Parts: sequence; C-alpha cells; structure tokens
Amino acid sequence: MTQISNNMTLLSNLDLPNLPSQYGCEYGDIWGYTAPNGTEVAIVATIEQILFVNITAPANPVIILAYTVTNAGTSTTSQSLWRDFDTYQHFIYAVSDLQTAGLLIFDMSNVPTSISMVYQSNSVFSRAHTLFIDQLNGKLYAAGSNTQNNGLKILDLSANPISPTLFASVPLNAVGGGYVHDVYVRDNIAYCSHGSLSKIQIYDFNNLPTSFTVVGAIENYPEPGYNHSSWINDGGNTLIFTDETFGSDVKIVDISDPANISIGDIHTFYSELLGAGVPGASCAHNPYIIGNLAYISYYEDGVQVFDITDPASVTSFAYYDTYPSNTQYNDYIGCWGVYPFFASGHIIASDMNNGLFVMEITNNTLGLEFLSFDATRQKKDARLAWTVSNVTDGNLFEVQRSSDGGKTYTSVGDVTYNEHQSQYTFTDKNIPGQDKLFYRIDFVQLDGKTVHSPARSISPEHTEQIISVANPIASTLSLNILKPIESLDLNIYDMDGKLVWSHKESGVAGRMDLPVAHLIPAQYVLTLNWPGGTENLLIQIIK
Repeated sequence: MTQISNNMTLLSNLDLPNLPSQYGCEYGDIWGYTAPNGTEVAIVATIEQILFVNITAPANPVIILAYTVTNAGTSTTSQSLWRDFDTYQHFIYAVSDLQTAGLLIFDMSNVPTSISMVYQSNSVFSRAHTLFIDQLNGKLYAAGSNTQNNGLKILDLSANPISPTLFASVPLNAVGGGYVHDVYVRDNIAYCSHGSLSKIQIYDFNNLPTSFTVVGAIENYPEPGYNHSSWINDGGNTLIFTDETFGSDVKIVDISDPANISIGDIHTFYSELLGAGVPGASCAHNPYIIGNLAYISYYEDGVQVFDITDPASVTSFAYYDTYPSNTQYNDYIGCWGVYPFFASGHIIASDMNNGLFVMEITNNTLGLEFLSFDATRQKKDARLAWTVSNVTDGNLFEVQRSSDGGKTYTSVGDVTYNEHQSQYTFTDKNIPGQDKLFYRIDFVQLDGKTVHSPARSISPEHTEQIISVANPIASTLSLNILKPIESLDLNIYDMDGKLVWSHKESGVAGRMDLPVAHLIPAQYVLTLNWPGGTENLLIQIIK
C-alpha cells in the first residue's frame, strides 16, 4: 500500500488481526503517557479492548496490556467504538459512549513492567462521549454523559485520584448551551463544543459548585457544521476548532478577548491533499496545538500538521496519510486521533481500519518548544508547571513575573535543566494578592541565546461580589444586593433547561425575598442578569 506523506516519516504500524468491528471500524481514539523513567506509552481504543503499547523504541512497539473492558459490575464485555482518554498524575482515565462501562482508572506507576486497572464505577454516569481533565485543579469533565446529556458532570480528583467524587452537575441549556460533544478546560475556564448548535460557548467555572458565568461564544462563523472539538495554544490567545462536517474547513480564532469575538477574529484553513478534487472536501476530526504547529487528524487525509504562526495565512508543514486508499470523502472512516505531545518528538495516530501509527517529523527546524505552560493561584502562592521538547543544550529555566500587564518582567527564581527531564514545576511564594500577575519562562541556552515561553496570567485573589443568595432554599428566595444596581432579571430553570420561574426588579439594593414555594424540591439553575453583569447559580429547593 503506497503511503502519501510530506516531511513526516513512518516509524512503525501496529495493526492486530481478527479484531471485532462496529460500523466497519476496528479502532477508535488514541492518547499518550510518558512515565517518569522516560517510557512512552500509546493508549489505543479498540471495540472491546484498551491497548497500552510501549513505543519508546518506536520501530518495535510492544503491547504491555490489552485490557478487555466490561460493563461496570459485570463480566460482560462492553463493546464501543467511542472511547476517550486523559491523564492525571500517573493515572489514565477512560470513558466510553456505548453500554455501561462507566469510568475506568488505570495505574501507570509500574510502566513498562505492568499496568493495572484500579477503579471502575458507573455511579455518576454509565457512559460519556468524551472527558477532559483540568490538570491545574484536578477536575475531570465528562461531556455527553447519560446522566447530564445537556451539560457536564465534573468530578474532583485532587483529594484522591483513584477515588473521584462528584463535584458538580452543570446543565447548560438555560444559558444558550446544551449538549456538549467535547470540552477543553484550562484553569476552570471551559470551552464547550455544542455539536449541532454550531457554536463554542466559553464558561467560567471558578465559583463552582455554586455558580458559573458565560464569558463568550464563537458562533455565526464561516462554514458552520457539527461543532466537534477545540484546542488552545500555550499563550491562551489562539483557539482552533473543527466541525465534523464534510466540506467545513478548520477554524482558527483570536480569543484574547473572549467576550468580544467577532467574525474578523476567525480564519479558515483545510487539508490540501484534494483526494476528492474539491478544496476543503475532507473532514477534520481532532485538533491539537504545540507552539506554532497545529496537529489535526482527518478521516480521509490522515495526520495533517499546519504552521499557524500567521492565523490569516496558515500553511501545510507536514502530513502522513494513514489510509490513502480511502478517497471517497463521504464516510467517517480513516484517522481518528493524533497525539503529538511526547518530548521525544514521536507522534502517534490511530486509524479506524489500520491501527496504531508511530511517526516523526522529518525536518523540524523549530528547536525548543514549550509543549505546555500553566500558572495557577494557590492561596498566597503561584504554582507554575511546564513541559518542553526538542531541547539540545542549556543550563537553566529562569522564572519571570510581571505586575504591569506583561510589559516588564523581573526574575523570581530559576530551575535547573536536566537533559533527561521534560516536565518542570516552580512555586512563587507569597505573591501580591490584589494584582493580576503574568508569568513567563526563559530558557537560557549554553550559547547564551534565550527562548521565551508564552505568557500566563493569574487573577487577583479576591473579586468583588455584587449579589449573594442564600442556598439551599425552602419557600423563599433570599438575595442580598451588596451594591445598588439599576435592574435585575431573575430566571429559574430545571435541570432539563425548562424555564419554571421568572421575575424582574428595577432599582434594587439590600435584601430581597421572593416566594418560590410552588417549585418542587430539586436542583435548579438560577440566572441573574443586571447591567454589566451576569451569574448562574446552582440552587437546591428543599422543603
């Protein structure tokens, strides 16, 4: 079978015989994990199993574990084409969107010797389409679940990663959202792909489990389709997303000001293999960003890598077609996913008919790359975490902080570089509490040249509260308006997004008591809208 590629080399292909299939496909999604000892593991979905494959020697992939998934609490094999994975610490988390496997957790601490399944439960949900873990806060977001189909189930992993607890159930119908097909979360800000609504809505979940706000939306964009999934660059100012619709190009968006995203902030680009003879005819699936490169899996066109340095003029950087005989451009068959985050530069992809592909960029002239960089406030401290690749020489990372909006930076410490280490952390202690702070990392090379990371910001310790609500609620909704406001609109929605109560007030301040005795005991969403502000509270009606 002749492969079509440019600037990308195949290192190996693992395709197992006699696998069961669904809808003509044998493989699903893919993810990766790097152990502290440097072992690189590909996690590959099949219809009945999850494959854990050691690809540290990329020309010779070795299966460490082929785990047969069962429905939770039974010995019945759970078949599903749709599985999804993410990592937290040394654990792999897995969900599926058929049958009742629930959430599974695998312990990777003994890689490459062994891998063990340490948790399985369907107590929060029996199935979910996708999951995403906010690494900074230890929160797992389950999208498209059977128990919160119109929003998100959020689990807390921070106290005990192998004993998740339900943190919040968040319905989104009431605030212009609904079913979430996929979600990207960074430090409590969630970018939800709302499928057939052809929109991404952006939510601030910092105040959960009590309240959340909608901070922006990407909608009415060119070539709308089934809004599938998104990814954000390290700087936090650029988002790419795909519509799982034939002929719908990939979009790249400036999200520097999420409350004011306009059509002019959105540009489009597409794979140019042109197997169907029509520009943009192929269908993009899952996108990722490292530095100035976007890695996207295409059903027909395999792994496509784009240079997004100039969003208005995106260019092809490399590609590898995992299924070149698929030239019909009318079916969802081909490359499902790509994982480009190994520090070694190895790139893995899953093809729905041809299995696991291990590849590398043939000529990568980008040098040092920050694969990730995150900053989060932890009470009086700021915790920084970053991952790098393509490091050739150097002696230290210098951590810098700015309190003037990123105009000037001063050094607050350094971290020694280790050629065998790709992940680093630093804690900036006793930081100013009332300032929005910016951080960046400078890598000082042996030749004296410096490579800057993208900037990251953390918010002030305290934000002004305008309205407080007593919760739970018996027969009276009691509010305390802490600052006079011109008008206030209140709406209560049930967990299916149906409006069950509404009220308006003008010129409000101080205490307000409103009767809601007619509402049955349950959880609801209370939306508050006033000039210059909005808030969404999760409330509980009791008797």
